[in-house]
Amino acid sequence: MRKYHGNPELLEQYMVENATNERWITVTELRDRFSLTRYQSNTVSGFLRRLHVGTSGKCPYIVLRIELVERGYHADPPKCRYLVTKKYDRCLHFRDYPSY
Repeated sequence: MRKYHGNPELLEQYMVENATNERWITVTELRDRFSLTRYQSNTVSGFLRRLHVGTSGKCPYIVLRIELVERGYHADPPKCRYLVTKKYDRCLHFRDYPSY
């Protein structure tokens, strides 16, 4: 399988265009914005899941949470939304929680 190597750049461009450091996004939003094929959508989804598990050296963003989006019809495939944030903002999320 050939990988699509432009994922970090596409994600960064999308976040900059929306002028935000944190945002819920879906693969469908990215596919529509950048006119990606279904094959590229699968690689974007895999890339976002990898950002949830660990970080990518080239990408300045991470995925804090993944949630399942409710389906319109029972036959629709399951879809997820991803909470994407800048790497440096991650520490701000932890200071809100008490330390034990």
